[in-house]
Amino acid sequence: MSHGPAVPPKNKKVLRWGIIGCAKIAELAVAPGIFQSPNGVVQAVASRSLEKARDFGSKFGAETAYGSYEELLKDPKVEAVYIPLPNTLHKEWAVRAAESGKHVLCEKPLASNAGEAQEMVDACRRNKVLLMEAFQFRLHPQIQAVRGLVEEGKIGKVVAVTATHCSDPPAEGNIRVSSELGGGPLGDKGSYCVSFARLFMGGEPSRVFARGDFDQNGMDWRVTADMEFSGGRMAWMDTSHKLAKGTYYQASQIYGEKGRILIPMPFAQRATLARGQIVDTTFTVSSDEVFKESDEVVTVKGVNQWHLEAEYFADRVLKGEPISYPMENGLAQTKVMDAVYASAREGRVVDLQP
Repeated sequence: MSHGPAVPPKNKKVLRWGIIGCAKIAELAVAPGIFQSPNGVVQAVASRSLEKARDFGSKFGAETAYGSYEELLKDPKVEAVYIPLPNTLHKEWAVRAAESGKHVLCEKPLASNAGEAQEMVDACRRNKVLLMEAFQFRLHPQIQAVRGLVEEGKIGKVVAVTATHCSDPPAEGNIRVSSELGGGPLGDKGSYCVSFARLFMGGEPSRVFARGDFDQNGMDWRVTADMEFSGGRMAWMDTSHKLAKGTYYQASQIYGEKGRILIPMPFAQRATLARGQIVDTTFTVSSDEVFKESDEVVTVKGVNQWHLEAEYFADRVLKGEPISYPMENGLAQTKVMDAVYASAREGRVVDLQP
């Protein structure tokens, strides 16, 4: 029996989650999000170390711990799984989960490449389970508020987007600096930039031109990219693991024909991730009618966006309803990521098929 924290009040009907792997993002963000959600429970945890799985599970009231991922997938009580494994393992375990009849919330990026993502999508379609890429920022009220302003024409037609997400180098041994495990900033922080651009451009880019800094193992350390969308609209992104020690930043800006929106913290609230601290966020709506510039700062009450993600996914599963960001969205994201990688490595413009 678990001796973890008291279980928050739950709905009569809850989704029973299995967590495959005890990664930090699972421990610090997603498992607490499931634990605090009214419609989900951490049913089981699996790790290559049974002791580690037991320790992890005890923090979140898990009924069962397993010393292998296969055992968790055989558990009939587990209805959905969260996969926080290294990028190169996403496809294998998402496909195996789908074949076991489990719904899948998979950490970003969905897969190492579009071919793997297609296999995941096919398996989930075949087995009639949901698959969602874990871009929790899309569910934050801040992003919802910005989308509302854009859709109502507050800044006019969107003509450009910029996004940056950078940090100092991860510690030695971290999977983010392992070429074998799909490391590099593009597959980590940079995936947020690509997703943000696609979200606010309302579609997919037609061509990409990127530049990259790669090491001797072929792993990226910095990537910048221009993405061209329909009507000549442009998005620019910058992601790296090359900042000074202890330095981290993120920001994005949406430019319209009659104004712009600056979001200093669009992707992840670091205070929430690192310390569990809920913080308010702000964004600024600016306009300039021939030098009569005006700024409106909007404050959005703090939330735990990983809690929202877990609650949203469970709600869709329990109600048997489609999700706003279906598996096809994740597949489209990997195609753009592939194009950025190819362009950065080969120094050429990459055209994407419509």
